[in-house]
Amino acid sequence: MGSFACVFGDLERSPEDIPGFAALWQAAAPDTAFDAMGCGTFRTMSGPVEKYVVESVRQTLEGHAVRPEDVTHLVLATSDACLRTLGRDCAVTVLDALGMTRCVPVVLSFQQCCSSLAALRYGWELFSDEDVRNVVLVSLDFTPDDGDRVKSFALFGDAVASCLISRDAGGPLRLASATVKVDHSGLMGRDSFVSRQKVAQAAFAKVFQESGERLDDVTRVFPTNLFQPVTLFNATIAGVPRDKLHFADTLRAYGHCGNSDWMINLVDHVEAVGMRTGEKYLAQASAPGFFACGLLVAT
Repeated sequence: MGSFACVFGDLERSPEDIPGFAALWQAAAPDTAFDAMGCGTFRTMSGPVEKYVVESVRQTLEGHAVRPEDVTHLVLATSDACLRTLGRDCAVTVLDALGMTRCVPVVLSFQQCCSSLAALRYGWELFSDEDVRNVVLVSLDFTPDDGDRVKSFALFGDAVASCLISRDAGGPLRLASATVKVDHSGLMGRDSFVSRQKVAQAAFAKVFQESGERLDDVTRVFPTNLFQPVTLFNATIAGVPRDKLHFADTLRAYGHCGNSDWMINLVDHVEAVGMRTGEKYLAQASAPGFFACGLLVAT
């Protein structure tokens, strides 16, 4: 697994560029200072989302010199709100633009920001079929209406991220284990400290039991880029040491890019310090009603 690519919206903006930002923030989080949230700028897409998906997948394929016609599956993951905005010809447009003539498209959603980790496990499991050679995983999230970007838990930006899972091309990472757990109370809008902690601990327990590893052995954790106080609080209730988190710089530059965040954070970490064989990374995502994580091992 490797050849990660991130393509952000082409317009760089500040929160104050959002029409009526002050009123939106006051309505979302009354009497809370936005300056303490850890945000700086964010990106928005000026064109159709297919354009950004095509560019991200193109970079991913070039990273391992994989021919488009040798990709057997394209697994798209997106949050629920974005799913309804995708045109019915979105997958066809992407496949045709890239020349992926033998590729089966799949879309996975309904798990909010946890969708891409569910898609990662799904993509990995496709290799139980010996005919599957190359799978491209794509996460995408964008917010067409500026009025929806400002929430009490995050400032939304637009991005696409992708990576290659390959039987032939190899890559610097392998997936040791991944899972998504559900918090029914959260789905109903009745989540609590206890329910959020319980679902996080259940996800961690499954991933570490399946992989035979421990949280203490993890080099870095790549979480969802919620506001900094929220991200740190979520890490605390899940038992993740703050010094293992890598998200602050990407939050400041791009905001919360939905289910693409863990890949964006991973790429940023690797570009900054690289990776060493044997290092272990925990991709983590949280959303109302869900908690997901995946353990990646550098090979």
